[in-house]
Amino acid sequence: MSRTLACTHRVTLRDDGRHIDLREGEKLLLAAWKGGVGIKSVCGGRGRCGSCVVQIDETAPGALREPSAIERELLPPHPTGGIYRLACLCEVHGDTTISVPPESQAVRSAPRKPYTVGAVATRPLVSRVRFTIEPADAPSPRSLDERIAEGAERVLDRKQVELPLPVVAEFASQPDFDTELELTATVTTARRIVQVVAGRRERCCGIAVDVGTTSFVIFLSDLASGEILAMRTGGNPQAAYGEDVISRIAAIQQDSTLLAAMHGTLLDALNRLTSEACVEAGIGLDDVVDAVLVGNPTMQHILLGLNPETLGRAPYPPVWSGGVELSARELGLAIASHAPACVFPMVSGFIGGDTIAALLTRDAEFRRGTQLLVDVGTNGEVVLSHRGELMATSCATGPVYEGAHIRCGMRAAPGAIERVRVRPDGAIRWTVIGDGTEARDKRPIGLCGSGVISAVCAGVRAGLIGRDGALARPQAHPQLRASRHGGSEELVLVPNVYSRTGRDIVLTQQDVRAVQLGKSALRTGIEILLAECGVKSIDRILLAGTFGNYLEPEDIVEIGMVPPLPVERIRSIGNAAGDGARMALLDRHCRRRASALARRLAVLELSGRAEFQDLFVMHTALSASGASRTRDE
Repeated sequence: MSRTLACTHRVTLRDDGRHIDLREGEKLLLAAWKGGVGIKSVCGGRGRCGSCVVQIDETAPGALREPSAIERELLPPHPTGGIYRLACLCEVHGDTTISVPPESQAVRSAPRKPYTVGAVATRPLVSRVRFTIEPADAPSPRSLDERIAEGAERVLDRKQVELPLPVVAEFASQPDFDTELELTATVTTARRIVQVVAGRRERCCGIAVDVGTTSFVIFLSDLASGEILAMRTGGNPQAAYGEDVISRIAAIQQDSTLLAAMHGTLLDALNRLTSEACVEAGIGLDDVVDAVLVGNPTMQHILLGLNPETLGRAPYPPVWSGGVELSARELGLAIASHAPACVFPMVSGFIGGDTIAALLTRDAEFRRGTQLLVDVGTNGEVVLSHRGELMATSCATGPVYEGAHIRCGMRAAPGAIERVRVRPDGAIRWTVIGDGTEARDKRPIGLCGSGVISAVCAGVRAGLIGRDGALARPQAHPQLRASRHGGSEELVLVPNVYSRTGRDIVLTQQDVRAVQLGKSALRTGIEILLAECGVKSIDRILLAGTFGNYLEPEDIVEIGMVPPLPVERIRSIGNAAGDGARMALLDRHCRRRASALARRLAVLELSGRAEFQDLFVMHTALSASGASRTRDE
């Protein structure tokens, strides 16, 4: 590695005095993410929304790369003549001090349908027992580990316990451990003690984590009652290294030190959100004594510190496919040091623990009839259940459904357009995602994935977009015009006077083509999967994940993203991966079921299939292919 790449610079966050070290050429947005600053970046750090404005307070000449033409176009004027920069575009080449204006500070909002599985059987892996140990100078002096083990065995009906040396050593670092003490021990069902603390501790809690490419969700739950005590969501800071898993794998291939950087930023963010959840619930981090984590194969590799490079080249084998249980300390989680941390098994280089977790929520129900579970993101995972057998495939749909590669794209966050309609008189109307409060700015910022699909469907129905995906000529509608960024036509969905950014929100010809390519890849994968299993008809389609939460079934049927099916047979099941992780946290038997599901799930690889290209071309048409529709327009 060159000396330049190894150079680091310090970014100081004036808001709270924190210091973040960045490597040469890294972006200010990464500093904000590393420092835990809630900064808006609704386009995912791609320099499209202009929401991540920061103020430069102190900087040396040459410490920041000069703004590009794109950045200058997006930057608002500074009210007092200071310096504004976009954090996602501003490269760091020297020490700098920044502050985040109020209008750039992110508003925390829970995802819609954060969970759909309600009551879960509470049969946790760990529980707490309380007992008293004799002082070291008792009539028959014994070692500390003997006294702890005896006390635990006494309340566990004399069953022998396992007491590891690191657990005793950690407790012995506390003062006065040799006196008579009331202790609380955390014990697994295998009678292995994973924590000993002085005093009486009532709460026994755990975290379930869904680690997504774009964002993650943490559920802090009471292991005895199953109650969700707090929930936290956050953007995945690895987005600073690439918006999708392929980009991040490529970055690691070019510079292997980035694996440690991605691992570190991910753990820092998870630990920060876990700490915030504990503060909300009024418990200490050492009261969190169990963890279950799920994600796609690339995210699980990076979480475990494994190099994911093999997932980026054929035949895409994972380094480690089995489920694994580490201690929290080994994984890097800032909870009780020796608490078990379970990472779900994966099935292939593209079918990960998040898919297994989603299946876990539907295990018995999903085996009846013929059903599809579809999770559409940067990759589309599809699982078919037919005659009690399970087969899965993965389709490279691209990041369009996360709002990426769309001119005015953004994540499904407050201010994102989620629904578009063209009225009979030609007026274009839209609906935005709210933040759960009445006092909010209702003007749109951009288009999330479901908004893009809805806009395309609305355009097709109104005759503004052909079934071949071509936008009509400008004379067909007052809001159709020649693209101002080169290329062909674009449709102005929101004129600049009605948008929160002060810029037109448009749907371009390139956006429509991106939708066509993504939906065709998904539909082609589904059709090959159905043909492989000899399936002629489907009973139900279940939509999982953030994207599925916002989709309208009639839209995806309208453009042929899924096989023709009455829309009442298509339903969203929310954050199924998070649900499955939470089930495994609260019910230890679900961890065994997850491993069994991973062994049962057959995988169909689409690479090399002779029929793929012909089917892909056929399904690029924005056509329902004879879809049955049972709702009014």
